[in-house]
Amino acid sequence: MSLQEAANISAFSVYMKKTAKKKNPDSSVLKNQLPIKKSSNPGSNKSKSESRRLNGTPNLHKKDGKFEGNTKHKHLNGTVSASIKRKLEVDSKQKLKKKKISIEIKEKKSNKSQKAGKEKQGKKKKKNTIMRVESDEEPPTLVPIVRPSISDLNPKSNINEAERLQMHQLISELNKTDPSPEGYKVFKWLIEPMKPKAFFEKYWESQVLHIQRNDKNYYRDILTTERLDDIFREFPLQYTKNVDVVSYENGIKEIHNEEGRVVPAALYDYYLNGCSIRVLNPHTYDQRVYAVLAALQEYFGCMAGANVYLTPPGSQGFAPHYDDIEAFVIQLEGRKNWKLYKPKGSDVLARDSSPNLKHEGIGKPFMEVTLNAGDMLYFPRGTIHEGRTDDDSHSFHITISVYQHNSYADLLENMLPSALKRAALENIEFRQGLPVNFLRHLGYVNKGDSSEQRQTVVDHVKNLMKILARYVDVDEGADKLGRKFMYDSLPPVLSKPEATYTSKYDGDFMRDGKILNRVEIGMDTEVRLVRYHSIRVVLEDSPKIYYNIDNARVYHGEEEQVLTIDEELLPCVRALQKRYPKFMKVEELPGEDHLAKARLVSDLWEKGLLVTNGPLDPVGDDSSSIEDEESGEECDTSIYPV
Repeated sequence: MSLQEAANISAFSVYMKKTAKKKNPDSSVLKNQLPIKKSSNPGSNKSKSESRRLNGTPNLHKKDGKFEGNTKHKHLNGTVSASIKRKLEVDSKQKLKKKKISIEIKEKKSNKSQKAGKEKQGKKKKKNTIMRVESDEEPPTLVPIVRPSISDLNPKSNINEAERLQMHQLISELNKTDPSPEGYKVFKWLIEPMKPKAFFEKYWESQVLHIQRNDKNYYRDILTTERLDDIFREFPLQYTKNVDVVSYENGIKEIHNEEGRVVPAALYDYYLNGCSIRVLNPHTYDQRVYAVLAALQEYFGCMAGANVYLTPPGSQGFAPHYDDIEAFVIQLEGRKNWKLYKPKGSDVLARDSSPNLKHEGIGKPFMEVTLNAGDMLYFPRGTIHEGRTDDDSHSFHITISVYQHNSYADLLENMLPSALKRAALENIEFRQGLPVNFLRHLGYVNKGDSSEQRQTVVDHVKNLMKILARYVDVDEGADKLGRKFMYDSLPPVLSKPEATYTSKYDGDFMRDGKILNRVEIGMDTEVRLVRYHSIRVVLEDSPKIYYNIDNARVYHGEEEQVLTIDEELLPCVRALQKRYPKFMKVEELPGEDHLAKARLVSDLWEKGLLVTNGPLDPVGDDSSSIEDEESGEECDTSIYPV
């Protein structure tokens, strides 16, 4: 496959091996969903505690926020109390009765439409009524891995093929040799039709932005409930660490987490009893969410995170609260009603998230808005918010977060300790002793005093603070935040062509016990960093390069990655970052020691931090021979595709 052909494939297809399922174009869906059975006493947690003792819906499968399959409850240990038996029997009879009534109603409507001259259409509705009585939404179009043809698209979707192809390109054009615009393109796609420049000028950190699209498929490339169901079954997610089960009723928030691994059958039993499900790190298990976050962190220059929230109809999972992040709430399926309240004073652009808040203390909402699938809601950190679903629709949304602890205060926190250390070392005024018996004039007890001794100390401290500003090194503080960013961030997502020319897939490989394709870095080798924000140079006791290419997709899942280099080679690293995303030859790096430059580039390439502008040249020695010693024929040195 040529480089250009590879560039035309969605970057997500490198990682996602499933192919899209075709939907039945004739399928129709009922509009009346059977209500979920809830506790007769909404203020009691008894039904939830009973559910925790039940295995619950062992054969359920999630589809569009609904469950299909056997819904009969099973007890874990085989011993069911009489009260629970009665409850289950009543619930079962009521559900069967409602189901029967619903089917009869649909059949009557279908018969009526047949008499009106729509016999063919009526038969289809009747058939689907029996098969899909639990669904109230149109089946979603599964996201194709490669570019779809017209025949692959759901004819009911209001996205034409050209728009869908553009959407795929905006999210996944990571195949290009110049990845610098990709973060911008992903962010631009998220907030369309709002332009990024207008967004930052008018809304960023100041106002709420609600984008209504009337296009429920707009964000389906990110995540679906079907994919979430697969994640629950394929990966060992743990309660509390990866998944929270929560409810909020009558002003009380409760957490219903069990111990150990999440089992879908038991988890969905909570859902059917009105509990919300929060998945804390979906990017760990889903490549598409991971790719979106990796692009956004490159664009914003800070860690990007995400949580997923699945809420059943007529429920609320969380109390009113505010967060310490810039929030982009993206509605994937269903709908949710949001209430937003203004933060108070010091809570504007809050540095820390709040505890659960009471309605009595937050006033009236300044905005009430309903998010439907395809809509987006942005609000600044500190904005108090709460969300609740209607009785006839579930909600599935993802909240993408940026700018946690990325303020001037955080920069100053990293600058001032070092500045004070330098000031104390260089300026004797900072080393002079405090006045004798100063504690008699300072502190809480003496705060209201107006003595001359007290005022003298206060004035001198304020003067020292002014002097301290001379010793502040803003670049040093920024590098400390940059080091933290490297440790917090996700590893960058490399496109297929990029990865092909990194140490992951270029260089040595083995065939029949022989090491082939030994390569070397030459003076004419062209290289660039894999991403601008893949490294951070920090001047500590010795120059160090902190990097994120080997980070885990779990937050701090690996140790901090660092490479120590000689101070003489710092200009080379600086040149690589300043030249990004353009390639430059090794000989173009500053410095006269060509061997040292080649070694530095080789070290960075072996760490996976550099990509070359083509395959490296093999070394022509015995250990790297590509000749078959017995046959004399040339061996196949092609690299397996990414």
